[in-house]
Amino acid sequence: MTISLTPDTITILQAMQANDEIPARTLATKLEMDYIMVMAGVNELKEHGLGDFTEEEIIEYQLTEEGQDYAKNLLPESRLFKFIVQNELRQVSLNELRAKAEKELNIKDRMFFISLNHLRKAMWVSQTNIDGIPTIVVLKQEFEEKEEQALLEMINDSGVINREEIPGNLQEHIEVLKKRTLITEKKYTRRLLMLTGEGKAIKEKDISSVKEVTRLTREHIKTGEWRNVSFKAYDVEKPGPAIAPGRINPLVEIINKVREIFYSMGFMEIRGPIVESAFFNFDALFQPQDHPAREMHDTFYLEKPGSARLPGKKYVKRVSEVHENGGKTGSTGWGYTWDKRVAQQTVLRTHTTATTVRQLGKAIQQGVPLPLKVFSVDRVYRNEKVDRSHLAEFMQVEGIIIGDNVNLGDLRGTLVEFYKKMGFNRIITRPGFFPYTEPSMEISVYSEELETWMEIGGSGIFRPEVCEPWGIKEPTRVLAWGQGLERIAMLRLKRKDIRDLYKNPLSWLRRAPYPKL
Repeated sequence: MTISLTPDTITILQAMQANDEIPARTLATKLEMDYIMVMAGVNELKEHGLGDFTEEEIIEYQLTEEGQDYAKNLLPESRLFKFIVQNELRQVSLNELRAKAEKELNIKDRMFFISLNHLRKAMWVSQTNIDGIPTIVVLKQEFEEKEEQALLEMINDSGVINREEIPGNLQEHIEVLKKRTLITEKKYTRRLLMLTGEGKAIKEKDISSVKEVTRLTREHIKTGEWRNVSFKAYDVEKPGPAIAPGRINPLVEIINKVREIFYSMGFMEIRGPIVESAFFNFDALFQPQDHPAREMHDTFYLEKPGSARLPGKKYVKRVSEVHENGGKTGSTGWGYTWDKRVAQQTVLRTHTTATTVRQLGKAIQQGVPLPLKVFSVDRVYRNEKVDRSHLAEFMQVEGIIIGDNVNLGDLRGTLVEFYKKMGFNRIITRPGFFPYTEPSMEISVYSEELETWMEIGGSGIFRPEVCEPWGIKEPTRVLAWGQGLERIAMLRLKRKDIRDLYKNPLSWLRRAPYPKL
């Protein structure tokens, strides 16, 4: 019986008959043929019972530039400890050791403390205070090479090393070196091709070459060529090509869902300026003008415009009185002289509560019917060091209810409804402290993905010192709660690094599931 094969598949068969087993990429290189064409040919052989292939996941490691440096010159913590041992520094002040490390080893501040931390974890040194001076005490008397160093040198000698080639006692250090970005990991699938008994035994006379086409064209019909070609069978079970259509960013999808939830609960959305006065950002929220949150290391202050216009004089006067002596609230205030110039400073708003306070004043001035329910989903800015869990610019979600005789029970009921609509079925609240609410509650939800409780936001009733300057008095109260949106996004999108939400890595965006809320 004659078997019909395409010319390319016949070439692949003949090449494979000369080898017991051969990697697919090796065969593709040998035949100067595209890898995909080789695998298509092997699949054709498999359909006829002539060939097969196995798959194996290969993991390889290679040193980064920093890793190459440490492979040749030792890890910085090893260099530091070797220096300590050689100079018999059994006990040395932290500042003295830091100065020596910079001068003798060129290990500067940040790397010095990282190295010291590794030595403490390894129990080679400890840190204590002697007469009030931070002091390093050496616990290990002899220098020995760390196993991480041995692994670095092994990879350096190989250039690229397969995980299977790494001894078992060193494999546990792979993750450590990956976290320190000293090595890179590459994963790929290796396909090993082989012929079946029939494939090895088949003769050239038992094979006929056939021209196979995948698509019927107008020319085939017009010329009658369709009678002389073989059409490739259409396998409806094979996956189609991956398509990367345009889609809404997953974070935007979550923002839209949050808005939808608020609207369904009868809330109205409000917006406010990004460039805000210190008055609305801090003073109106009863934060004293010497509060640490106002420091430049926490807040972005603007040079231009350097001064903001304040609201009506009577509101400014009431806020100043609340700060100085409590005003008409019954509070004693902060007991200092309030400075209008400080309140006029311009900042990038650090929270959307500044927008909320603006809304309080407008609602009372305009005689808006109560209860009033408003929300805000907007950007805020903090002078934070950016890392895997902190951003300098992020989204904040906030909701408030202004009404007569509303209380903590109303607040908690609203929170439970809101977070259940957000997809969290287990919600707890417990007493907390926030500068402008009293009483205050922390909000925690149970994450099914992480199987743990997570604190997700804060809530409470605005203090009289916040409400009174705007004419809000008992029995009218303001319920409020808020949180960072990215916390929910990281949970729902299963991201461990908050920066991924704004880096927009295309490979992740194409695969990211629609967030379930």
